[in-house]
Amino acid sequence: MNLALLAGAVLLGSLGGACDKRKEPAPASVGSAGPNDLPDPLNLDWQSLRYDLGSLGSVQATRGRAEFHVVEDDHGVLHATQDPGAGGTMGFLDLDPPALVDLDGDRHEEAVIPFELRSTSDSVFGAFVFTLSNGVPVRLGTITTTAKPGFTVAGATIRTTEGVVWAWDKATKQLVKR
Repeated sequence: MNLALLAGAVLLGSLGGACDKRKEPAPASVGSAGPNDLPDPLNLDWQSLRYDLGSLGSVQATRGRAEFHVVEDDHGVLHATQDPGAGGTMGFLDLDPPALVDLDGDRHEEAVIPFELRSTSDSVFGAFVFTLSNGVPVRLGTITTTAKPGFTVAGATIRTTEGVVWAWDKATKQLVKR
């Protein structure tokens, strides 16, 4: 599997539709919940969640790593499977601990989880960006870079090593490239 296909698999669908932080209506409030009542992103085990790899499907990470095989179905479509008996190309997703940044100014930090996605000799580096909604992780986007570590968190922005800056657009309520 080549690098372009891996990058495409991660990016496919990772920014469209999944960026709307306010997509689901909040539950009816009881009393007044302030910013300090929001769940703490550090209380979640980010290294042991299921991660979406775009067109390849999703994989379950355990202690910061998900090993999988990339297999082709009868229609020529590639999928990631964690079935140990599957053939195909071996791959892995390695996750680093999250960096925290308040992208939207709500005094609630979002989690930026750096990753390396590898299949044979090709790698894609990047970061998954999540917020918590009612204690459940909601992906805001996926940023890919050409190197690891591939980004820095500065203020309310995420900057890749290539100089691309990502920030929260309050008007559209989406993570956007500036």
